[in-house]
Order: sequence, then structure tokens, then C-alpha cells
Amino acid sequence: MLHPAGGSDLRAREEIGGGMAQAIVGGKVIDGTGRDPIVQGAVMIDHGSIVEVGRQASVTIPRGAEVLDAAGRTILPGFIDCHVHCTYRARDIRQHLLNPPTYNLFRSASILRETLYCGVTTMRDMGGADTGFRRAVEEDVIVGPRLLVSIAMISQTGGHGDCWVPAGFRVPRRSWLPHNVVDGVDAVRKLARELLMAGADFLKVCGTGGITSVTDDYDQPQFTVEEMRAAVYEAAARGKRVAVHAEGLAGIKNALRAGVYSIEHGWFMDEECLEMMIQQGTWWVPTLALIPLSRERRRKDKAWDEAQLSEEDRKDEEIYRRQLEQVDLWKYGVQKGLKIAMGTDQSHRLLTGENLVELEFMTRYLGMSPMQAIVASTKTAAECVERPQLGTLEPGKVADLVIVDGDPLNDIRVLGDAQRIHLVMRHGVQYKSQLNH
Repeated sequence: MLHPAGGSDLRAREEIGGGMAQAIVGGKVIDGTGRDPIVQGAVMIDHGSIVEVGRQASVTIPRGAEVLDAAGRTILPGFIDCHVHCTYRARDIRQHLLNPPTYNLFRSASILRETLYCGVTTMRDMGGADTGFRRAVEEDVIVGPRLLVSIAMISQTGGHGDCWVPAGFRVPRRSWLPHNVVDGVDAVRKLARELLMAGADFLKVCGTGGITSVTDDYDQPQFTVEEMRAAVYEAAARGKRVAVHAEGLAGIKNALRAGVYSIEHGWFMDEECLEMMIQQGTWWVPTLALIPLSRERRRKDKAWDEAQLSEEDRKDEEIYRRQLEQVDLWKYGVQKGLKIAMGTDQSHRLLTGENLVELEFMTRYLGMSPMQAIVASTKTAAECVERPQLGTLEPGKVADLVIVDGDPLNDIRVLGDAQRIHLVMRHGVQYKSQLNH
């Protein structure tokens, strides 16, 4: 298994990966476009880019190329998770207060590595990672997926991103982040400008309360339309987008009226919201596995459950019950052409290293076929993050690639088992490889 790093190791990495011609042969190719798979396919890569894809018998493999045997496995594009929190904090608030900030920083490196090794090659961090994380990944100082960062969640006082606790202080979560709690149009505008100045790829705004909040509820709207519209304007002025955390109906509608780019979670939309999203071209990143897996984890792991707030348990149960009542509307949205991209809400809380479990829930709750779920997690997700060079296995695209043991079109669950991910390549570099040469 390869573990690229910086310095002299980076030069060695370029020799064995991105700077050398590579041919992956013998596997079934699912290229991410939705086209029929190529049986006994091959992918030819040179200098980090895909140069040819087709049946193995028709692909030209130059002399000296590294040849990887994927027989019996499936070759797919690297997956794109449009909603993660990749930085560490202790689950138990008491323990978190005892951890030095640098400890949390170093623990974050393992989260990034696990996420890459489970098949995610690009991700949008929704609050927690600053531009230093993005640069460290780009330069292979740490191993992880390609990062787009929002830096900090913009929150109102007492909102979902406000870490105030009833003891009368704000819990320091990630010391490298700027203060993120503001009120009023002018204050939102100023913070948006500061985050964009600091290098944010997009902005994240909390439009409702959430599961982990102490002082609010997921159904409560946060920020006015005018406040959110100020963030949208400032982002657009820099050619950037705004993603809004919105679970309850009123907050979803406020965000849509403000013209935001994507609704994160968005579970309790109604048909009016759905029609607005389709008309406006708003993206939906539904994070469907989060609540069911949280409930399951509570029942199996007592220690994990005890580290949570009892209020979270109530919210999980209530949200799960209400989600099941929404399934028919969600499926209707898929049929109507709602723009949907994969996201997990991976965090210290859940889903690290098992991000691709989300595809099983997309088939279950959205009525997607396995192929539709794969496309929504590759090609469509690349469109959501506005990186057209990613998301498919086609000539000229960046060589982000995953090889899984099994056929996800027959059983989508194989993608959710990181042990069955036998190769992960980002930009032509093999970061995890269990294939024969």
C-alpha cells in the first residue's frame, strides 16, 4: 500500500504515480456518465490525466507503462462527497475541553486519510477546515481527498453554528477558525467578505437549527431572507456560491427566496420548495444515511450513545419518523429532475471512512437505480462543485479513480465497505493499491 508524503517522498510518488503512464485493465468500467458499463475494459492514464477508455482489446498500452490488473473488479470515477466536516473534535464535550487544539489538528489527518481510502477523492468541507488543510492536501503534506473549503459556518446568535452552552460560555471548537456568529445584514456581509478574503471556495450559512445544537431546534428558521441574500450577493461578486444548512420547512423557503446555490439536508421540503428548486436550478445535497446510521449506532454502541446529548437522541428519533413520511415526495423530486448530488455530513459524529454507504440510502429513499446513485456521486456531484474536469472516466479528465471488489450495479452495498475498495487514485497517484502489477 502506498503512503505518499512530502519532500523527497513526493518525488518518488511522482515516479510511481502521476508522472508515469498507467493502464488499468480487465475490470468492468462504469465511467460515471450513465452509459452502459464496458466489460473487460481498460483505462489508460498519463501524467495524471485519462487518455483512453474502452474495451481492453482496443486500448493502446505503450511500452513501459505500469499495468494494473482489475479483473473481477469494477473501475469507477473517484467519488465526490459534497457535504463533509473533516476536522476532529472529541465527541464528549468534557473531553474536548481537555484536548489541546494541536491534538485536534493532528487527529484531523486520520479523518482525511480514511475518507480518501474509502473512495472519496474530492469533497466540500462545510465548516472546520481552513485553506491550510486544502493546501496541505494539494502538496501531500497530509493524505486526503481534494478539498473545497467554506472555512466556517456563518451562524446567527443562538444558531446552529453558535457553540454557546447553558453554562454561559462558547465552547472553543476549532481554534484556527475565525469568529462565525453575526447578526444583521451588514454583519453577515462583513463576515462573508472576510471568509472570501481568507480563501473560502464557497460560503456555508446556517438557515435552521440542527441536530447537534443545544439552543435551537431543526425546525426553527435562522437568518432572514435579507441576511442570507447579503451572503449570496457577496459570494456571487467573487464568482462563488452559498450552501445553506436547512432542515425545517421555513428555513428551506427562506434560503430559496434568497437565491442560494444548494440546500444541505433539506429533508422537510414541501412540493412548493421542490418546484422552486427545479425552477431555480438549486442543488439538493440530502445526506440521507446520517439519521438512520446514528440511530443504529446508538443501539449498538453504549459508549457512543453516552457521549451524545439526550436532546440529540430525541431529535434523531423525531427526524427519522418524519423523514419516512417524506420519501414519496423525494422520489417525486427525482422523477421531476431535481438536481441531486451526494453528500454525507461525515464528521466526528458519524460516517468517517464509510461515506459511500450513502449510495445505498439514495437507492432506498430516493428510488434511484444503482447507476443513478453512482452518477449522482460522480458526474453530477462534479457539476455541483463546478469542477467539470472531475467526475467521469473520459479522455482529458483528471485521473481520479476507484476500483471496488464486486459489481455495485448488482449490489450497491459493496461500495460502502472500505475493505472492498482495492485502489484509490487521485490525479493519477495511487494512494491505496491492492492490485497486482
